[in-house]
Amino acid sequence: MTGDGNSSSLPAARLKGRPKAGLRIPDLLWRGSPGRRAAGLAAFAATLALAALNQHAPYNITPGVLAHALAASAPLLAAAVAALAVLAPWSGFLAVLLLVPYWDAAQVAWQVGPVQILLQTVFVLALGTGTLLRLRGGEGGGDWRGRLRPWRPTLAVVLGLLGLVSLSTLASPDRTTSVNVMLHGIVEPIAFGALLVVQRPDRRRLALVGLVLGVSVGLGGLINLVQTIPDVGSLAALQAERLLFARLTYFNVGLFGEMLAMAVPLLIGAVALRSWLRPAGLTTAAALVALAISGLCLYLTFSKSAWLATASGVIVLAVLLAHTWHRRIAVVLLAVFVSGMVVPWPAAVLGVVSPRAAAAYRDVMISLVGSSRYNSWDPATLAGRGSLLERLWATEAAVRMAIDHPLLGIGLDRFKAEYVGGYRPPQAHLALDSAHSFWPEIAAELGLPALGLVIVLFAMAVLAAWRTYRSPPDEATRRLAAALLAALVAWLIVASTFAGDMYRPWRNMASDFVMMSVLTAAALALPRVAGRRVGPEPS
Repeated sequence: MTGDGNSSSLPAARLKGRPKAGLRIPDLLWRGSPGRRAAGLAAFAATLALAALNQHAPYNITPGVLAHALAASAPLLAAAVAALAVLAPWSGFLAVLLLVPYWDAAQVAWQVGPVQILLQTVFVLALGTGTLLRLRGGEGGGDWRGRLRPWRPTLAVVLGLLGLVSLSTLASPDRTTSVNVMLHGIVEPIAFGALLVVQRPDRRRLALVGLVLGVSVGLGGLINLVQTIPDVGSLAALQAERLLFARLTYFNVGLFGEMLAMAVPLLIGAVALRSWLRPAGLTTAAALVALAISGLCLYLTFSKSAWLATASGVIVLAVLLAHTWHRRIAVVLLAVFVSGMVVPWPAAVLGVVSPRAAAAYRDVMISLVGSSRYNSWDPATLAGRGSLLERLWATEAAVRMAIDHPLLGIGLDRFKAEYVGGYRPPQAHLALDSAHSFWPEIAAELGLPALGLVIVLFAMAVLAAWRTYRSPPDEATRRLAAALLAALVAWLIVASTFAGDMYRPWRNMASDFVMMSVLTAAALALPRVAGRRVGPEPS
């Protein structure tokens, strides 16, 4: 089976004399079953109406010419992609992921009573419909019980987590907000991961997913640059307004940093896997361009957690791809040297040896990152108090919340209310809306059992990628496992040092959690397809 896997539903007479590998999207659009075509048309019409009638202005910024152009063209393109998701789920899945920043810029949200409906919601429904129609038509049939057997432990963890999240949401004092956070920040991202698994991708398709995720973040970075740079007069001004840098596409520069941390190892991995990606020249060029844009944007986020996580992911990938211990030691030593451009530890060392050298180092660092970002490492400064101490106090408060509400937590999106209401220490001044670390945040809002299941799920993903890396069927699979493992490490570090806040009702996007979920699903799927023959290229 080739392409999207949908060719097997076509009448045999229509395919006679034509190789299956020659099928492309136009064939699927015109030759699908009447029921599939009707569902695709319905998805097109519903998405067009939703996106055209429910766009909102970006939060707290003035959209530029590009933003207006993206918003104006989004309804028609979103409708076409929704129809494609029904008619050709695999191609639609890739298109949805690739254009995530495009959908974010359109700011589509439809309020149906207490529940928000996003483009993300529509795409999950369209992809789910297309996948069910494909399975119902006998495509990819076979022994589904047998296929589910290796996934039973993962399925048990995921279903247990969803059950606990549902109970926590029912018990939340603000059930309306918690329901929306659960839907868009947990259920839909998990659905994207499940949709990847159900497509039964081979190793080439997993590599393609990594490329698409990375290029998507590069596209988001390009949109951010075009939106922001023309209105910024200097690097210092951009440093001062850095929180607005990713407002149009990912809302928060920290969330953009999370995605960059995952994207950079995936893009490097795509270059290493260029023999699997066709056409090799085009895909390599796309990966390199996206990597260059991502590198520039990573610097312009001025996010310490993103810098640290990206550097860690790249180091892990370099160590895993190295074939000798001499090279691995060289990578680590180089990493220690380069880390001085992220964490200002050389200032302490040079201060003992040569105060003049320490002052020169400080001047260079301030010229690169600005005095506020440099001082943010020092808790004795105002910037350091806000960046380190305030976050530390929030994290400590989250731990206390988890201890006081161990089973189901305080409820999704309830951290700020509880923090200000009694958990904030007297010395803290900021009303933070998250614990600024993923693990205590989960424990506080969802409870300790949910935290345990989340830890187990990520441990399973890391272990799956590691086992494949240690026993790969070929060198390309080893590289793929290394890229997925490095991206997961980058996510775990940035989640620990910054945290994703899952979803907020005014954001209309949960792009970072969707990317994380797809990445986790790819790592979990890898050992299950490692021995499978790499099939024809996806259409």
